[in-house]
Amino acid sequence: MQQLSYLSPGLARIHPDWETVLNSPSITDKLAAIDRQLAQQQQAGKTLFPPPPQVFNALTFTAPADVKVVILGQDPYHGAGEAMGLSFSVPDGVRVPPSLRNIYKELSADLGLGIPASGDLSHWAQQGVLLLNSVFTVEQDQAGSHGKLGWQAVSDALIDAVNAQSPGCVFLLWGNWAQTKAERIDQSRHLALTAAHPSPLSASRGFHGCRHFSQVNAWLIAHGRDPIRWAGAAPQSSLF
Repeated sequence: MQQLSYLSPGLARIHPDWETVLNSPSITDKLAAIDRQLAQQQQAGKTLFPPPPQVFNALTFTAPADVKVVILGQDPYHGAGEAMGLSFSVPDGVRVPPSLRNIYKELSADLGLGIPASGDLSHWAQQGVLLLNSVFTVEQDQAGSHGKLGWQAVSDALIDAVNAQSPGCVFLLWGNWAQTKAERIDQSRHLALTAAHPSPLSASRGFHGCRHFSQVNAWLIAHGRDPIRWAGAAPQSSLF
């Protein structure tokens, strides 16, 4: 992996099996261009999220061949202390954001689990759930501000790697944007489940009641893979 300015701390942490994807010439060039723009913004005094060591956090837990589930998000949370490099996840102790609250509500309704007190989804990632945002960085308080830096080419390459290398996984495509990625998925080998986005603006239009979590585990078991333990180690709480 080439030495970059802003992105190097995050790249140093990724699982080595992702390096082949990120070392392809087209992606290397794209990362170099993104790195220059991020470094310039940082030098201009802008605050960027997540912190550099966590930019590629989603790629630190498992190899592409071991991914069981992909949950696609769009871009990181833009509030201070929220983004941690995993789609929909926030660090322990940070207030659970509205979309994640709705994910937890559906998880509870589907599997009868309690509502987790923590918004940290690292325990999902540790089991092979790739919590992947299309865009990996954002400027503080500026939602979608890095949507044109070129990150989509990187995340598309990562989706393609899972599509090619995983023996079979489930892609959870929530919302119209995520559903545009369905064309990249070989659905003769993988399962793609679609629903409305869990945002409060759309969750009532098809996310609530989708029962994706039970469907994921049923599919994994049927294909000889261990199911996901969706309940975390964090204390359960009635936040809602």
